[in-house]
Order: sequence, then C-alpha cells, then structure tokens
Amino acid sequence: MLSRPENLPSVVRRMTAGRMLLDGASVEAVAEQLHLSIQTVKRYQAIVSAGGLEALQKMGVGGRASVLDQEALAWIAAALRGSAREHGFESDAWTNGRLRSVIESRYGVRYSRVYVWQIATNLGLGHLLSKSRR
Repeated sequence: MLSRPENLPSVVRRMTAGRMLLDGASVEAVAEQLHLSIQTVKRYQAIVSAGGLEALQKMGVGGRASVLDQEALAWIAAALRGSAREHGFESDAWTNGRLRSVIESRYGVRYSRVYVWQIATNLGLGHLLSKSRR
C-alpha cells in the first residue's frame, strides 16, 4: 500500500552515491553530480566502508515516526475511495483540507497540507485529492 522506502528519491540518491564511491568516484565528484553536501557524502563513504551498501540502505529516511499505523492508513485509503459526503462534507470530492480535517478528527493529529498530500500519494491515491483547498 505505501511506497517502499528503497524507492524513495532520497534512498535512491543515497544508494547511487554509495555505488559511485565503491566504483572509485571522489567524494567531491559524487557530491557535485548528485547535489549532495561534501559532509553527507563523507558520511555515506564511512558507512559504506564499515558495512557496505547494505548498511547504507538500512539508514533511516528521516523525520519522526508517523502516528498513523497500517490500520489507520488502510482506513484513510478506504475513506478516500469513498465519498467525502460520508464524512459530513457537502460534496463527494476529497480535498487536502477535507482529508486533513478527517485525519485530525479521527486520530487527533494535525498534519501539514504537504504531509497529507504525501500520505495520499504514498497510498497511491493522491490523484483523488482535488486542487481546491476546502
């Protein structure tokens, strides 16, 4: 249901950096080509040296852990596949604001507009959110 972490752009770029370093590219060349800081590439280099690409792949993707577990995400996906009217709205359409409101009401957490869009996108349902803010 959710995007696999290894497919996230940040992880793909990290793994590309690791492969480039193993292939003999300099820290500076990797940083420039992948638009990473020298410090970040040096950190990746140390991780690859100590544990290989597997260690680099196992790094976290950042951010705090979501309050929403798999059950909550499944509920959100089901809600998005249904009508917004079922959740008290005046029309069937889902908007970012409506989804934010439903998540806050049901789970007691308020997410940013961007994060709510990311949740819907990771569920493969971002296309169901209309561009309206209401």
